[in-house]
Amino acid sequence: MKKLYNDKLNYMTVSPVDDYSVEKLRNIYRPPKILEMCKEIRTFKKTEKQVNTYKGVFLTDNTVNPRIFIQGEAGSGKTTFLAKLALDWCEGVHGSSASDKSKIIFADFDALQCYEYVFHITLRNSVNQCDVYTMIKEQIIDRIYSEKDREKAYELVSKIMKHQRCLVLLDGLDEWTGSDDQHNLPTLVVDHNNCVMLITTRPWKLAEGNVKHSDIDALLQLEGINEPFELSKIILSRLVDKEELEIKYTAFTLYVEKQKLEELLSSPMMLSAIVCAYADGKELKGSKCEIYILLVESLFKKANSYKCTFEQPPFPCFTQTENIQPNMENLNRLAEMAFHLLFLNERANSIVFSIKELTKFKIDVIKNFALQSGILTAQRTASALRSSSSFMFIHLSMQEFLAAYHIARNMNLIDGIISIYLNRNPKAYLDIAQVFIFLCGLDVSCAEKLSSMMDERDALDTDHLSSSHERLNEIILAGLREANANGYSDIALKLSHFYFDNNNIIDLHKIWENNAANAIVLNIDDMKPLENQRISPGNDECAYQNTFDLHSCLELTHLDLSGRCILGKGKYTIRFFGQMSFRYV
Repeated sequence: MKKLYNDKLNYMTVSPVDDYSVEKLRNIYRPPKILEMCKEIRTFKKTEKQVNTYKGVFLTDNTVNPRIFIQGEAGSGKTTFLAKLALDWCEGVHGSSASDKSKIIFADFDALQCYEYVFHITLRNSVNQCDVYTMIKEQIIDRIYSEKDREKAYELVSKIMKHQRCLVLLDGLDEWTGSDDQHNLPTLVVDHNNCVMLITTRPWKLAEGNVKHSDIDALLQLEGINEPFELSKIILSRLVDKEELEIKYTAFTLYVEKQKLEELLSSPMMLSAIVCAYADGKELKGSKCEIYILLVESLFKKANSYKCTFEQPPFPCFTQTENIQPNMENLNRLAEMAFHLLFLNERANSIVFSIKELTKFKIDVIKNFALQSGILTAQRTASALRSSSSFMFIHLSMQEFLAAYHIARNMNLIDGIISIYLNRNPKAYLDIAQVFIFLCGLDVSCAEKLSSMMDERDALDTDHLSSSHERLNEIILAGLREANANGYSDIALKLSHFYFDNNNIIDLHKIWENNAANAIVLNIDDMKPLENQRISPGNDECAYQNTFDLHSCLELTHLDLSGRCILGKGKYTIRFFGQMSFRYV
């Protein structure tokens, strides 16, 4: 099994668009930034306590957590973290021979050796299965043993899971469906209760409420890379001459600062795209759409080298492209399929799909193009009757970008298919977060319309303490920033539940100005004086004020204030928490 992991997990691509540019994971890996989530009644709250050891992942107050979840956004490094964990277990207690300061973080390899076996499972490859033991048989045992030896191996694994302490790594809960509505999580039989499960997922999967609060023994938040500039330099060293590295790296850091790309660098996938684009002489300006259209362009170039620019680009991010215009028909077909798979198909067939879907959307005609470019990938699936191929997009976020592009070209889909989709599940609006953010960078009108639908669904949850409200707050903020990065400064997104803190006050206040009359909840937490805020007349306590006009807040039901230097206009009963300065104007 260790040999399988060293073959399967030991290499990763340096570039998100060049499958041939690979390095050993240990040579380029940089530790992630993982924060503890504090378990409260019905919800989890992010803390500032960083987890730097494997022991910190598995234990709470020296007690092992049977089910541990690590949540993080697309491209944040969840899959890579599990791969590195499995490889560190393979290395044994002494760990890797590499010596650098990154080894200080997650260097307690002894914490992994208390597990006799580590089973690494990719959930997108077992979307219709619920039993973890069956997944292990198909994804691990069947790859190690020939058919005649498998039955004995199955029996041995079952005995191991009964009597030995094992760790099961389940990667990508958001890409898994299960066989029916009765199973919201992959399951272990009672006989295998010595096993610990470590599960990665995007936040929306937990926010939608199908996973019970009681099923989560510990939750961690993965927020990307701890030292993104270190990884940037490593990737850059693989792309430029050694003599030029220091000059190029210094110029790159200045470029990142000038274009305000620091936030995007926390995502390993985004970082890789930005560094590779910079090495090729393409400078970006902080738009996710711009980065993904660059990925599409780079992929298309691999299948068709013919170049042609747009006379009238369909969206601003297409302006500087050269390889997309000659392949617009292919792009549109792929985008249509991406959308329909996400919004119309059963979840089991929305991410991993068969040749039937390719034929339905006439992708079978351009299958070679899609596979040669790398925008689609394929794998063989064996059954008792016959073997066949299943297909998927290179990354779920790429499928979501293409789906957003299709919506931007067909606004009527929002009132039609998307509206029906949102009515399927009370929390369905949360799982389209990435599609919505991309849409903000493509078409303002579509994004505004969709934000209104999402907020309507969110407002149906009357619990003002629900984590779903704060999650939508974050999604709408990300959408505003994406719109601004694409030159749309006057976007009017809808939001009724506001959660202000010192990190979002400026951007969220722009949304507040258009939504004060619709606001249901106004929560201002731990606010501190901000520079460049308007100084109020007769100022006697605070040099700077954070001003909220409450006169037009006809729908407001909850007003929670915590902190200092908050200035309000209106007549409300105020709930005070901690030290705060408030007065009427």
